[in-house]
Amino acid sequence: MRTSIRQKLFLFSLIVLAGNGVTGYAVYQSNQRLFKSEQMVRHTEQVIYQSGNVLSIAKDIETAAEGYVITNDSTFLKPFYLAKKSAFNSISDLKELTRDNPGQQIRIDSLNGYLHKLLDFATKTIKIRQEQGLMPAVTFTSNKQGKYLGDQIRKITSAVQQTENVLLRIRKQTNGRSQIAFKQLSRVIFISMVAFTILLLILIDRYFLQNKEKEKRTIELALANEERTKMVGDLMLRNMDLEQFAYIISHNLRAPVANIIGASSVLNDNDLSLTDKETIFKGINVSVTRLDEVVKDLNHILQVKGDINETKEIVHFSTLVEEIKSSIQNLIDKYNIEITYDFSAIDGFLTLRGYLYSIFYNLISNSIKYRRKEIHSIIEVKSRLENNKLELLFSDNGMGINLKKNGDQVFGLYKRFHSTAEGKGLGLFMVKTQVVALGGKITVQSLENEGTEFKIEFQL
Repeated sequence: MRTSIRQKLFLFSLIVLAGNGVTGYAVYQSNQRLFKSEQMVRHTEQVIYQSGNVLSIAKDIETAAEGYVITNDSTFLKPFYLAKKSAFNSISDLKELTRDNPGQQIRIDSLNGYLHKLLDFATKTIKIRQEQGLMPAVTFTSNKQGKYLGDQIRKITSAVQQTENVLLRIRKQTNGRSQIAFKQLSRVIFISMVAFTILLLILIDRYFLQNKEKEKRTIELALANEERTKMVGDLMLRNMDLEQFAYIISHNLRAPVANIIGASSVLNDNDLSLTDKETIFKGINVSVTRLDEVVKDLNHILQVKGDINETKEIVHFSTLVEEIKSSIQNLIDKYNIEITYDFSAIDGFLTLRGYLYSIFYNLISNSIKYRRKEIHSIIEVKSRLENNKLELLFSDNGMGINLKKNGDQVFGLYKRFHSTAEGKGLGLFMVKTQVVALGGKITVQSLENEGTEFKIEFQL
C-alpha cells in the first residue's frame, strides 16, 4: 500500500518526537555528569582550602605563644584565642568534606590529635610565662616539643593536600572531558535538529503542495463539471430547438405545402369551371402566404441565434423602458395603460442591447395585448439584487395564464392561451431564446384573471 505524504509527515513527526526525547535524555545525562564533575572539582578545592586553613591556625598558635613568651605582650594572645576558637570547627568541616575518603579521614584524625597537643602545649607555655616568668617558659619550650607538633601538623596537611591535588587533577581532567563531550553532543544535537527541521519543512512543503495540487484538481474538476453541465444544458436546449423545428416542419410547413400540392393536382382537371379554378388559386395563395410567414419566422429565430456574438455594452433599463413607451405611445393612450418602473437597486447591465430591448418590448407588449379590458391596466417593471444575481421583474394585472394546464407550454413556439387577442405565439418563445442566449433564465408566476409576473435572472 502506498504511503501518502500526510502519513509520512505523521510518522516523521513521531520519529522527531522520539528523537527529541532520546536526545533530551542524553543531554540531561551529559549535563548531570558535567555538573557532578564540576561539583567534585569544587569539593576537592574546598578540602585543599580547609586543610590550608588548619595549617594557618596551627601557625597562628605557635607564633602567638612564642611572641607572648618573648615580649609578655598580651596583644599576642588575641590571635591565639581566635585560633583556639576556630581550630576544631575547621577540623570538623575538613572531616565532613572527606567523609567519603577513608585514607583522608585517618590523616585528619591524626591532624586533630596533633592540633590538640599543640594547643595544650601552647596553653601551658603561656600559663608558665604568666605565672613564673620568662626563663621557666624558655626552659619549657627548649625541649622542641612545640616545633615537633607543628612539623607533624605541616606534614599531615601536606599529605592531605597532595592527595587532594592528585584528585583535583583527575577530576579536572574528567570535568574537561565532560565539557568536551557535552559540547560535542550539543553540536550533534544541533546538527540533527537542523537536519530534522529541514526534512520536516520539506515534508510540510510537499504536503501543502500536494494539498494545493488536490485543490487545483478539485477546482479544475468542478469547472469541468460546470462546463459539462452547461454543455448538457446547451444540448438539451438544442434538442428542444430541434423538436420545435421538427414541429414546424411537420405541421406548419407540411400543411401549406400539402394544400399547394393538392390544389395543383386538382388544377390538372380539364373539367374545372373558371369559378372553381379561381377558388383553388385563392386557396393556393393563402397557403403560399402562410408558408412565407413560417419561413420568415424561422429566419427571424435563426437570426436571433446568430447575433449572440455582437459587442456588449452597458444598457440602462430606465432608458429602454422610456424608448419602448415612446414607440407604443399610441397604444398607451388608446387603452389607458399605466407603465411604472423602479430600477433603484440596479439600473445598468453589460449585455447585448438589441436582445435586451427585444425582451423588454415583447414582455411589455404582451401585457398590453392580454390586458383585462374591464379594469385599469398597470404594468410594473423593477430590478432587484439577490445573492449576486440581477433580477428583472415584469408584472401586470392582466388576464393571466392557467399554469396548471399550460405551465410547460408557456415559452413554446406558436403556443397561444387566449383566443381574444391576436398573435402567433412567437413572442414568449423569442423572449426565452434571447434570455438563455444571454446566460440567464426566465420563470413565470400567474393566476387567471389576476395577473402575471415574469422574473429574469442574470448572474453578475
